[in-house]
Amino acid sequence: MTPVHIVGGFLGTGKTTVLMAELARREGRERCAVLVNDFGEASIDATLLGGQVQVTNIPGGCVCCTAPEGLIPAIKVILDELKPDRIFVEPSGLGRPRDIVDMLARGELAGRIMLGPTVVLVDPSRTPPDPMLYAEQLDGADVLIANRCDLADVGQLAAFDHLAATLWPAPILAARVSRGRLPEGAWTWPAGAGPRAEEAHEHGHGHHAKAPSTQGYVARSWVFPPDAVFAWDALCALVAGTEGIERFKGVFRTDIGWYRLDVAGGVVHPASTGYRRDSRADVIVREGVDIDSFARGLVASRIADRDPDTLDRTVVSLVDTSGLDVPLSRGSLMALPGQVPDVGVVIPGKRGSGVHLRELFQIVGGGDRYVLAAGDGYTSAPAEVAGIGDGVIVHTLDGGALSAEQGGPFRVYQPAGSNCANVKNVVRIRLLASDHG
Repeated sequence: MTPVHIVGGFLGTGKTTVLMAELARREGRERCAVLVNDFGEASIDATLLGGQVQVTNIPGGCVCCTAPEGLIPAIKVILDELKPDRIFVEPSGLGRPRDIVDMLARGELAGRIMLGPTVVLVDPSRTPPDPMLYAEQLDGADVLIANRCDLADVGQLAAFDHLAATLWPAPILAARVSRGRLPEGAWTWPAGAGPRAEEAHEHGHGHHAKAPSTQGYVARSWVFPPDAVFAWDALCALVAGTEGIERFKGVFRTDIGWYRLDVAGGVVHPASTGYRRDSRADVIVREGVDIDSFARGLVASRIADRDPDTLDRTVVSLVDTSGLDVPLSRGSLMALPGQVPDVGVVIPGKRGSGVHLRELFQIVGGGDRYVLAAGDGYTSAPAEVAGIGDGVIVHTLDGGALSAEQGGPFRVYQPAGSNCANVKNVVRIRLLASDHG
């Protein structure tokens, strides 16, 4: 499989400089390709890189937001025509690495590419213009690099060191560099991390290790492989219902997406997260708490490996904010109002017949956002119900049900600009209340 590396960070942090240095280091040893997402039309980055390597540009907007459907076709062309040994993706400085990771992790390319660590650059000498986006970029960093350190003073470098030391989960590597020269280890996963993590977990079970106890307290940690999926409701019930938890930090791939669960002062704080490396948790409890029971509950909240026979099931589950599960067959979908006989009329270039998503949501009501879950375990980013527009769930193609090869049993096309504009093999649609991250 071809390694793919994402190099993210704000405008001016030196992403192109890093790529030029890394491509020069690999020259003569590997055939590399670069996919650049320039925000403007000038394609400046592609021009700079073009003298060294084959460059593909997706202009006109951030690939995470306004141009998401250009990413996968562009990489397919690179793989088919250029056959590189390695691909680097440089998103816009306004991009969120986690969105690109999610798009690349979809089944369409899963057998052809292998995601390397996500590298995120920061400039310690400058204050980020958008603190919220900055936090999201840091959240998705497997490798955190302070670039342009020759321009930073002692206090600014110390602030970066403090930032890197306080991130949880910690990056696999945090380093200071100048002129874009990254340590070679920035591009490879260490043993037990990332896509290869499953090799370190026999039978896919999480493992735990007892940490030294401080007086009156016991600490324990767990790590699960990246393909483990947890039931969100079960996790929340376990954490909220266990008395004696002094501190809990967890990041989990759940059936409603990637979420972080923190407990501080007896209050549970859920939030969406850009972390994608694995699922893990650290807990500190008072002595006397049955931590082994808690451990069993944590493992039990993991959704069992999916039965391949369920991937072709003929119903989609619509789940409201209370957990009510309404199974809808193809016939049920075809009987709803708001039918779209030709999806191409509302979403150009698409085929099939379906029904507007807004008609489904009227069945159960409530919820500010929704997520789509596919049969392979993929979960879309939460989308606003209010912005659903002409979103359609396709139930018929060429006069019959959709085959697995066509994205069946059901396929969802969402409004233009969504980073999950095309989700295949949809088996669950879940509404979320406003307190979900």
